[in-house]
Amino acid sequence: MNYQIETEEEYREALNRVLEICDIHKTENDLKELYVLMDSLAKYERNNCALN
Repeated sequence: MNYQIETEEEYREALNRVLEICDIHKTENDLKELYVLMDSLAKYERNNCALN
């Protein structure tokens, strides 16, 4: 499971997936996906949303 977010559209899709995972009864795989998504979102935000 590897998410590399490069576009605003991919960022929004990842955010939507995080919200989906938050709304379900989570399995161990869901939690792993959630952590990977959160890390990928943070990397995207550091690279594209920083004020420098």
